[in-house]
Amino acid sequence: RYDFVEVEEPSDGTVLGRWCGSSTVPSRQISKGNQIRIRFVSDEYFPSEPGFCIHYTLLMPHHTEAPSPSLLPPSALPLDVLNNAVAGFSTVEDLIRYLEPERWQLDLEDLYRPTWQLLGKAYIHGRKSRVVDLNLLKEEARLYSCTPRNFSVSLREELKRTDTIFWPLCLLVKRCGGNCACCQQSCNECQCVPTKVTKKYHEVLQLKPRIGVRGLHKSLTDVPLEHHEECDCVCKRNTEG
Repeated sequence: RYDFVEVEEPSDGTVLGRWCGSSTVPSRQISKGNQIRIRFVSDEYFPSEPGFCIHYTLLMPHHTEAPSPSLLPPSALPLDVLNNAVAGFSTVEDLIRYLEPERWQLDLEDLYRPTWQLLGKAYIHGRKSRVVDLNLLKEEARLYSCTPRNFSVSLREELKRTDTIFWPLCLLVKRCGGNCACCQQSCNECQCVPTKVTKKYHEVLQLKPRIGVRGLHKSLTDVPLEHHEECDCVCKRNTEG
C-alpha cells in the first residue's frame, strides 16, 4: 500500500513521476543528461509481492553537422575565410568531403594515387647525441636552458605562401628556445641561437585556386622546414655586423 517508485531528474531536482500500487504503466521518461535518479520506498508489508520492474535503454546523442561558414561553395570563398574553415577539420577525409561533397571519394583516391612525381621526402634524420663531460647539475641546467624544442609553425607564414592553403595548417619543428642565464659574465646580453640547422621535408595537402577555372587544385606536396638540431648561448654583439 505504501510502496512507490519515484524518478527524478538529477540536473535540476525535478520529479518526473511517482508510481505505486497497480496503476497503469507510466509513459517513457527521458533524462536531460547521462544520469537519472530512481528512488524505491517500501514498508515491507507484503514482502512476497513481485514489486516493481523497470526497463531502460541508452540513447546515443544526435550530432548535427556544423553549419558551413558561408552559403558560397568553398572554392568561391576568400582564401583567409577558407583558411579558417579548413582549420576546423580534424581528418583529411572530412576536409575533402567539405570541399567536394559530391565527389570527395574520387578526389581522395586521386590524391593518394601514385604519380610520376617523386614524393616521400618526409624523413627524419637520427639525431646524434652530444657527448659532454658535465656533472648532473650542469646537465640539468643545459637541458632546461638553450636547447632545441618543439614549436608549432604556420606553413603559410613560414613558407611565405599566402596564395596557398596547407593542411595541416601547422606543423611541429625543432627550434632553439630557452634562456641564457649561464652565458659569459663579460656579456651583457646573450641570445639562444642555432649552431646546427637541417632541412627536413614534410608531406602535406596543398590547396590552390585554379586560374580561370572554378574550384581548387588539390595535391600532396613536400614542404621544406628548418629544424634546429643544436643550440648555444652567444653574446649578441658577436652576432652583429
